[in-house]
Amino acid sequence: MARLQKAWKLFPVKHELAAKLSRKLNISEFIAQTLINRGVTDEKSATQFLYSGSEYILNPYLLKNMDIAVSRIVRAINSDEKITVYGDYDVDGITSCAIVYKTLSRLGANINFYIPDRQSEGYGLNASALDGLINTGTKLLITVDCGISAVKEVSAVLDCIDIIITDHHQPPPELPPALAIINPKQPGCPYPEKNLAGVGVAFKLCQALWQKYYGTENKFFDYLDIVAIGTIADIVPLTGENRVLVKLGLAQLPTTSNLGIKALLEVCGLAGKKIDSSNVGFAIAPRLNAVGRVSQATAGVELLITDDQNYAHELATLLDEENSSRQAIEKLILAKAEDQLAEVDLNAAKVLVLAGEDWHSGVIGIVASRLVDKYFKPVIMISIHDGYGKGSCRSIPAFDIYAALTRCSDLLTQFGGHRQAAGLTIPVENIPNLCYRLNAIAAETLSAADYVPVLNIDSFLPLEEISSAFIEQLACLEPYGFGNPSPLFACRNVQFKEKRLIGQQSRHLKLKLNNTTVNDVIAWNMGELSDSLSCEENIDLVFVPNINEWQGHKNLQLIAHDIRQSLSSKEIKAKLDQIAPDRDCIRQVYLTIKEFNKTGQYNLSLQHVSSKILENYQTFLPEQVVDMALTILTELNLLTIEVGTEGVVTICLKPSPLKKLNLSDSPTFCKCLKMREEYSTQHIQFEEVH
Repeated sequence: MARLQKAWKLFPVKHELAAKLSRKLNISEFIAQTLINRGVTDEKSATQFLYSGSEYILNPYLLKNMDIAVSRIVRAINSDEKITVYGDYDVDGITSCAIVYKTLSRLGANINFYIPDRQSEGYGLNASALDGLINTGTKLLITVDCGISAVKEVSAVLDCIDIIITDHHQPPPELPPALAIINPKQPGCPYPEKNLAGVGVAFKLCQALWQKYYGTENKFFDYLDIVAIGTIADIVPLTGENRVLVKLGLAQLPTTSNLGIKALLEVCGLAGKKIDSSNVGFAIAPRLNAVGRVSQATAGVELLITDDQNYAHELATLLDEENSSRQAIEKLILAKAEDQLAEVDLNAAKVLVLAGEDWHSGVIGIVASRLVDKYFKPVIMISIHDGYGKGSCRSIPAFDIYAALTRCSDLLTQFGGHRQAAGLTIPVENIPNLCYRLNAIAAETLSAADYVPVLNIDSFLPLEEISSAFIEQLACLEPYGFGNPSPLFACRNVQFKEKRLIGQQSRHLKLKLNNTTVNDVIAWNMGELSDSLSCEENIDLVFVPNINEWQGHKNLQLIAHDIRQSLSSKEIKAKLDQIAPDRDCIRQVYLTIKEFNKTGQYNLSLQHVSSKILENYQTFLPEQVVDMALTILTELNLLTIEVGTEGVVTICLKPSPLKKLNLSDSPTFCKCLKMREEYSTQHIQFEEVH
């Protein structure tokens, strides 16, 4: 499959505001522009964004029902009642469970934890698990990262156990009748930060408990390393308080005292190194996630709470092995999915619906995400077992997969999720109809441009601006993630003197630039571009600058996100003139018709007009572009057209109008401008981000 073309979109340039922030904060104007692009537009908010610390962590007692929850937990500790923390099998649930367990242990609680099995129990509270916990003596249950929708399950055990729900998911209209619900999204909760992850809500409970025992001056910033892992993994916005929690937690990770995290960093090859959000997202979190996907998530919690160094290494090794197992399963399912796609008309398909017998339900979501990245189409992966399919859905920004499933709900046993990701259960016999209807919905709601991945570029950055000091300033924008993406820059007409393929199977491309400031460009997974690039022709780049350290040496380099051959302004116009006419093209067509009419020529073919324009103006306009221009002139009442036979039309100019005409009065002209803009965005130039 050919590599997907990407649209390059440039944020609006705010020179005056960027210069003002640059002066006040003593930062590069390009970094100031990047802050503006993220909605940070004044000195106070910029200072907070760049340099915020623990002083911006909010009072946990602002959360609704926190005082009720703390009082009940304190009573349980004082009475030596058995407390169970009930978590979830993903990284957010594992980390949430670990910090509450560790905090309550330090406070002297009789504490236990429970993680449901992904395959046999599924997500959230279930009656069987609750009965088992009650029968083994649990008097107080604290949920983390789950429970907000468990109305039926909580109602059934009200007389047998007290339940405190801590969760961050969107509350349903009816809330469970729990003793206390702590969720910043619930009605009536005044807590300012609504986007905490489950581990963030759990951490606020730990903070509140600590302050109850040791006073409000003891702010409690322990376990932020664990909080950072869960927050990054759950892909919540890294803004506001989340940004502070993750920033402080990442700083703790390299020198963590947590034996499990230490062991995990060793198996990831990250021991002794600076840890950033990408290390967490692509190395640490997948290993914690793997046990929840292919075996038992309890091992992840045990890793984070153990005080036994040998056991920590044993568990870290297990997680690494489970991650390798997950990767092997994922590779196998991906290959089977690609085999099915080989039989699909990818140009016609709007939504990719793939199904297989007993595909591992813990892995199909990852495979769906990989296929979205590759094909940039919505993907539904369905695992079939005993006559039913269990599906994971991943989408592109323009397609609301949850809304689409809602329109197909009559075909589904159950479904849930949000705009970009969802899950479903479906009778096998309904899968073909689901595929047909989802494709029809996508065809109805999406345009061709919606299937083009977009690179949002912060600004053009001259290569001479890049230095070690610039990259140090850029690092102040970290941690990067959802809500705070890594900055992207662009430069045009860059000369390079050397190209070579690197890595296994020559998958990656390395370029040497004719530049004294930055010499190296690394383009991961872009090896196929090599044949289309020539050292004799300049290139345009979208990139992130960084410092490469190798064998004790440091050098500046660019990590390319996309590469294109540069075009001159003349070449750009020539390409666009093949798509739709602009003002110049319309003028040339008008003057050409005028010339024909002066000599008594009224019966013309589009080819005849196109040839005359080429002769007079050295501009080639395809026949369809000439036809569009004639339609525009007709709409402006400048000429009349009568269609004849064999491609001949009678074209007569009308007298010149007394007042100046506005081309925008022509609907076809407005459509042509949009066509040129869309083509330029996808294939040539930059569109402004709105």
